[in-house]
This record gives sequence, C-alpha cells and structure tokens, in this order.
Amino acid sequence: MATESRVGRRRRAAPMDYDSRPVNPRDFIPVAARPSHAAPVYPGDLPERGEAIQALTREVLIRRSLEVSPTAFITIISIIQGVALGLLAENAFDRPGLLVAVQAVTMLLVLVTVFYFYLTISILLRWAPSFLDCLLPFGIAGMEIPGAFFLGNVHAWNLWLGAFWFGTFIGLWITKKWSPPSHFGTEVDAHRTLHDMLHELRLTAGTGALAVGWCGLFALLMPAGQLFWGLLGAGMVLATVTMVVARTELRSSQIHAHYGVNRPPFN
Repeated sequence: MATESRVGRRRRAAPMDYDSRPVNPRDFIPVAARPSHAAPVYPGDLPERGEAIQALTREVLIRRSLEVSPTAFITIISIIQGVALGLLAENAFDRPGLLVAVQAVTMLLVLVTVFYFYLTISILLRWAPSFLDCLLPFGIAGMEIPGAFFLGNVHAWNLWLGAFWFGTFIGLWITKKWSPPSHFGTEVDAHRTLHDMLHELRLTAGTGALAVGWCGLFALLMPAGQLFWGLLGAGMVLATVTMVVARTELRSSQIHAHYGVNRPPFN
C-alpha cells in the first residue's frame, strides 16, 4: 500500500499531457470577441490606395472644422512668434542699452498679447476657415518680425509699430464683420459683448497706431531727441498693450459668465 501510494502521488504530481488538461471555455471564444487591444487585421479588410476611410457628411465636416481650425491657427502663430522671439533675442543682446532694452521688452509683450488674443478668439468663435482667415495670422503675426531688426532705430521702430497696430485695427474690423450671432446660439447678450470687445480693441489699436506713428514722425524730424521719442513710443505701445489685455480680460469674463462659467479677469 505504501508503494502504491508513492506511485500514485508521483502520477498526480507529474505534469499532465495537453489532451488531459481541463477545458478552458475562453479557448472557444472567437478571436475577434476576445478582449484585446490589437485585434487581427486581415489584408482583405484594408482599404485600397486612395479609397476613403471616412465618408464626408455634414457632421463629419463640422467635426473636422472644429478640430483642425483652432489648432492650425495657434500653430501658425506659435511658429511665427518663435522666429520673432529668436530674432528679438539675437538683436537685443548684440546692442545693449537702455533704449534697446525697453524696446525689446515692449516687443516681447506684443508677442504675448497677440498669442493671447488668438487663443481667446479660438475659444469663443468657430467657423469654416477661408483664405482670408489663413492670411490674417500670417499678416498680423508676421508684422512682429521686422520690429526686432529696428531695435535702437527710433523712427523706424516707432513707425513700424504704428503700422503693426494699424494692421491689427484692420484685422479686428474683419473679425467683427464676420462674427454673426450664430456663434453664440440663443445668447444674444454674449454676442453683443463680443462685438463691444472688438469695437473697444479697434479704438485702442487705432489710437495706438496714431500715437506711435506720430512719435516715429517726430523722431525723424527732430534728430536731437531720439532717446525721448524712443522711450515715449515704447510707452505708447505698452499703454496700448495694457488696454488690449484689460478689455479682453473683462469682456471674456463677461461672456463666460453668460454661460455660467466662472472666469474672473486676470485669474
């Protein structure tokens, strides 16, 4: 009995053959139904070259516009401003001085303000972009680049910043013209608040263009007061930037409040 018991124990301890293993019900689940992150794909399931993987419908077209448009605009702005920032740093460090330092800091704040405005608008508005919509970011953001080459040149820097604010004035007018109430659904007051913001920003940009432009003109006509006109022009640009950010923060907060979203200004 002892010998048989040891043999029996050895048989029970020995590994079982494949055919003698217990049946696992999962072995009979079809492959496609098994929980897996990499389901097999057969050659016959792949589309041929040039064949659509998603047919265009109204819903698909709207979804693609919502996904692509804001990302494309912010990407364009980021690339252009990356170039402008690199040129600004290069030209600022090559010509140290009070005037160059003030103009460089002012230009940096202009870059941040343009990015901030486009980020805000991309949240509030959505539409199917046209060629004009693609042109505006290049036109406005591209005007930031030459300012980096004019550091230290009072009349050229002031005149160019005046032209920049005038271009911004035109861009704001176009944005207001092509932002109908449909962007805000039934919230008519929210749409009115947006147009109030764009109107205020247009007045600010127009006033800044005139003020900085006059500083550049006086610097050209009065060579003896270059430092004064340079610092005054930079001050006008900083005042314009401050007003643009302040009005955008306030009006954006009011628009969010219409939809029950808490977004205090400068939070």
